[in-house]
Amino acid sequence: MSPALLLPLLCFGILAGRNATTDGYVYLGHNEDQYGQKMLNIYQVPATPERCAYLWFEFPGQAAGDSYANEFGVCLASNKCRSREDRAQGSLVYEIRTTAIQKACSAREAVHIIGSLVSQYGYADSGRSYLVADQKEGWIVAVVQGHHWVAQRVPDDEIATIPNYYTIGEINLKDTLNYLGSKDIVSYARRRGWYKPGRDGAFNFRRAYADPKTLTSSYNLDRHTLAQETFFGDFQPETFSRKPLRKFHRRDLSQLLTEAPIRHDATALTTVFTLNPAFPPEKGTVVWVGFPGQDAANQSQWTVFMRVPESCHRYATADEALAKHFSETDNFRERWPRHFYWHYLYPETDIDVLPHDFTVFVPSQPGNRFNDHFHVLEDPARGLLYAFWTQGSFEAANDERVVFSKSTDGGRSWTDPVMLAGSPSLDNPQPVAAWQQPMISRSGRLYLLWNQETTVKKHLQGVMCGRYSDDAGATWSQPETVPFPIRFQADPEDPSLPPVWCMWQRPLRFGQDGRYLAGCSRYDRKGIARVEFWQYENIDEDPKIRDIRISFFNTGEQAFDSSAVESDEAYFPREGKITEEACIIGLPDGRLFAVMRTSIGHPVWSVSADNGQTWSRPEVLREKDGGPAILQPCSPCPIYDLKGPEARSGQYVLFVHDAFDFNAPTAYQNRGPLYRRDGVFVPGAHQPVWFGEGVLFSPRETGNSFYTSFTALDGESVLWFGDHKYYLFGKIMN
Repeated sequence: MSPALLLPLLCFGILAGRNATTDGYVYLGHNEDQYGQKMLNIYQVPATPERCAYLWFEFPGQAAGDSYANEFGVCLASNKCRSREDRAQGSLVYEIRTTAIQKACSAREAVHIIGSLVSQYGYADSGRSYLVADQKEGWIVAVVQGHHWVAQRVPDDEIATIPNYYTIGEINLKDTLNYLGSKDIVSYARRRGWYKPGRDGAFNFRRAYADPKTLTSSYNLDRHTLAQETFFGDFQPETFSRKPLRKFHRRDLSQLLTEAPIRHDATALTTVFTLNPAFPPEKGTVVWVGFPGQDAANQSQWTVFMRVPESCHRYATADEALAKHFSETDNFRERWPRHFYWHYLYPETDIDVLPHDFTVFVPSQPGNRFNDHFHVLEDPARGLLYAFWTQGSFEAANDERVVFSKSTDGGRSWTDPVMLAGSPSLDNPQPVAAWQQPMISRSGRLYLLWNQETTVKKHLQGVMCGRYSDDAGATWSQPETVPFPIRFQADPEDPSLPPVWCMWQRPLRFGQDGRYLAGCSRYDRKGIARVEFWQYENIDEDPKIRDIRISFFNTGEQAFDSSAVESDEAYFPREGKITEEACIIGLPDGRLFAVMRTSIGHPVWSVSADNGQTWSRPEVLREKDGGPAILQPCSPCPIYDLKGPEARSGQYVLFVHDAFDFNAPTAYQNRGPLYRRDGVFVPGAHQPVWFGEGVLFSPRETGNSFYTSFTALDGESVLWFGDHKYYLFGKIMN
């Protein structure tokens, strides 16, 4: 089907009432679909006496493509819905949405504003459905070319889904709590012959006003069927909203909106507005944003008053953008070549944004576009480098797998990746594998362990499995399970269910007598993460996988908990206070130093004087003793020894974002520019490593989530990193 034929079929929306969601939030989910030349800009629009403040997702030149969230928690998006109107005229399209978002203090008020404008000035296009929500309720407002409109409230315990046709059916305008609309919505349909009571029975807006072709379009029906079967178990196209099979979480909406055919080649933006009634609107409104090609798990979080990176918009101010929305709307890439959106539309064109010295892998197929948790380790005895990473179509996809590659020439070239565990493709989904941990025994046996999904379809919940190779990765043993000999109170109550855990730093020889040691993030039944440490006791004895023994340190009640950390600012993120993803370095005095990410606005640190068996109470990471605290959203903050992972040289490098908004409701904030901070060991200091000023490392304004590794081979120290969880690179560090 040609793009011209698809043009009427744009966008998809979901509204979920607060009693239909697991957390009691109102959700508004939306895919904005556009064909042809497009460009997304994001602005934080400041308040003036004439308007409130709002977050604006702008598509220049488009009269009906923008989405918004304002300071009162009012969120708005829309779907094109063709009507059968062929006589009436109107003068407004774009002004309807801008006026509503600038003036409305509630979703109901936004509905009244939209209706008033349509009644007074008329709608100038064939038809449209606006999705409007706040912390209390959600509405769908259907407008028709000319001066007719109708709106219906989504019941608190129901979910409404809408493709590109009207979904409002029977109405009762006397019930003003749940319906609003034009007084002559029925009589006008009767005059036009669209509705005859003797023939049609009760008035049904959808049947009377919709272009009949839209109601039978396979493109609409295919998308609507998937959504309704997901939420309700079957497809009933005539229903406006229904009670779901169970309560759904934001992640379910994010995932559904990224599945075909709901998402397709023309999807330009995915947004899930989450409205938390427990916070003031300016803090309780969080927008989960997915750009073209992004998976559900990699969506970023935006709030109304957050600082928007300069690369996210055409013009310096929102007022200039408002004035020029319909001007300079061609040759976008030529006019603004450094704009952030091009990475997502044309990911193959920005391979050199972050300078690098080695290229390990560049995606070439849809099934290998997600590449993360990148571990490179050296095999000095053989003169080889081994690379392991998690790969898939997108993060948390049903084809996540662990792959392996190696280099015989110091990292200049690499073999094609080979799958060692997990799911080969979306067409042939198998239990997924991720969070791999490679190690080499003293005899040269190469081990690979990973988190293996079982029948439980929950991210990070799995058993530990592994394989080994005695010939540098040419052949591998059959996968086996590593026993989990200890369970803790945080683990699932049902002993048949595996724990929820992940490890991202590869194990290093920091344990007792040079055994492998690594930090593990362990999640309790509420999803709160704490850090424990695992020591692999017998890797150097070349055991079979089923005979690997693990000791667990800093576990149970001793596991790190950021709620006990003394911080400079009191901050209570809505996801709870978590500590996770420890990265360990060795100090010249024999101690270990670990840095961990948290949800309190700063990394934390701890030291161990007994090879990782016991650890000091975590503290906020500072530039130096008594110095300013280092800022960091809930994002990886790797630290490495510049002379080699286990060198204990006293010279270190830390990677952080140096930014955090303590007014935002969530710690999962924009993973924008990444900065390098060099650190030195300071004998006698309370915090044993002090850090210099940040130096820009990655200029990308979003998406810098660095699950990295470090090697030192032939005197050359290299940071191995995944750029945008897409390319895999290496950079020589001085």
